Amino acid sequence: MKKTTVVLLSIATLFGLNGCGTDTPSSSVAKTYSKTPAEVYTQSCHKCHGEKAEGLTEKKTPPMNDRQAGELELDLYDVKNDGINQSSGTEHDKMAHNMQKLLEKGFDYDPKAMAQYIEKNFYKMPPKTAPAAEAPAAH
Repeated sequence: MKKTTVVLLSIATLFGLNGCGTDTPSSSVAKTYSKTPAEVYTQSCHKCHGEKAEGLTEKKTPPMNDRQAGELELDLYDVKNDGINQSSGTEHDKMAHNMQKLLEKGFDYDPKAMAQYIEKNFYKMPPKTAPAAEAPAAH
């Protein structure tokens, strides 16, 4: 009985460990990009989203300087994944189409790094509303 238990546990362990270490080499290596987020933005994105990510009304492109990196990252992820809008809940069909053309031209980027670049360089914090001025005290 004891031998049977040891044999069964050994077999179970072998089956359990069978899947370990089978990752493909590409999945364990971080993807590298030929351009920095700054290069991608200044060479491509600014044409539609503006020099300071303010958006261009004549091109009907939204601003990107009104959101922080976390929000932007979700949007950029959606754009790079055919506008699936599963993470940000917004429609990106037009930009997803444009993104395929940009990728063909070498304008690939990491959504997280690009979002951080845009926030760091262009984010405009909403103006703080000044507290209401107090009326002078009557004497």
